Amino acid sequence: MKAYKGCVNRECKSFKRKDHYKDEYNYCPICGEKLEYVCADCWKVLDHNTEKYCASCEAKRDQKRAQAIQNIKDGGVAVAGAVGAVGGLAVKHKDKFAAAGKVAMKIIKK
Repeated sequence: MKAYKGCVNRECKSFKRKDHYKDEYNYCPICGEKLEYVCADCWKVLDHNTEKYCASCEAKRDQKRAQAIQNIKDGGVAVAGAVGAVGGLAVKHKDKFAAAGKVAMKIIKK
């Protein structure tokens, strides 16, 4: 990933806009301020142009990604358990299939 080049002048119209400039541009076309490589999330000036995000934003993104993966894993286990419970109840109590479905829905909602 490559860093974005953006205007760091707070009074400029292009400050923190999604208008990112090409590497050929050295100065902002609106205010004339020198363009810098900035973090895509927090607009902090970066020392290099190899990374798209600063260290703190990258850590936040990694933490969110790990949490999303964990939530998916937890949800998958709950669904598989509920399906297994419904299947077992349906085989044992064919006449009470509707009641087993209600119980499974309560389990899934939790």
